Formats: sequence, structure tokens, C-alpha cells
Amino acid sequence: MNEKLERIVGLLKKLLLWFILPLVLLIFCFILGEQFEVGRLSAIASCEGAMNNAACIRSKGYLATAPYYPDLSRRYFGAYARMIGGDLGASYRVEPPAPALNLKAADAPAEDEEDLEDTKPAAAKDKQAPAKK
Repeated sequence: MNEKLERIVGLLKKLLLWFILPLVLLIFCFILGEQFEVGRLSAIASCEGAMNNAACIRSKGYLATAPYYPDLSRRYFGAYARMIGGDLGASYRVEPPAPALNLKAADAPAEDEEDLEDTKPAAAKDKQAPAKK
């Protein structure tokens, strides 16, 4: 009985050493990278109304385009978190701002004739249609 118990304890030690500890390390790295990504996304959100978006993001310690981080450690942890989180269904993509609308007169929709008649002055309406007696 003592030999069986020693075998089970040895198997549990190997399981702990080769499966559980690496799994805990991977989960820790994911959580750390996730925190870096949350910081990056909050910096992007806080710079949304800035005149120079890239300079504002750079002032907060991030880059405006990929690889997003100026140092290698945050870059690798963030890429790992985006990879695992993307497989789990998370979206780390930032939508680009909508372009400003510059409508020209040629692009404007045609107005109805009734709308045009309503906007003309009353004196112009009298001249167009004389009253019949």
C-alpha cells in the first residue's frame, strides 16, 4: 500500500511541475498583457477628441499604430493577450474616426418643386400665376 501511495504522490508532483505551473504562468502572462491592452485602449479613448491623435497617444506612452508599445516586454505581453483574447472572442480593434462630410452643391440632393415654391416670397408667387376671373 505504501508503494502505491508513493507512486500517486510522485505522479501528482510531476503533474504539478509539468502541467499546472506552466498553465498558471500562461494565465498570468495573459492577465498581465490584458492589463497592458486595457491601458492602451483607455489612452486611445482619452485622446479621441485631440487635434493630433498620434501625438496625444505618444504622450501617454503608447504608439498610435502597430506594434503599439515602444518597449519589447509590453509589446510581447500585449501581442500574447491579443492572440489569446481574439481566440476567446474579444475585440481589441479601434475603429477609425468617421471622415468629416464636405458636401458640395452638386452632391446635395435635388429639392422638390413644392419645397421651392414654399420658400419663394409671396410677391413672386403673385407674379407667376395671375388670378383668372
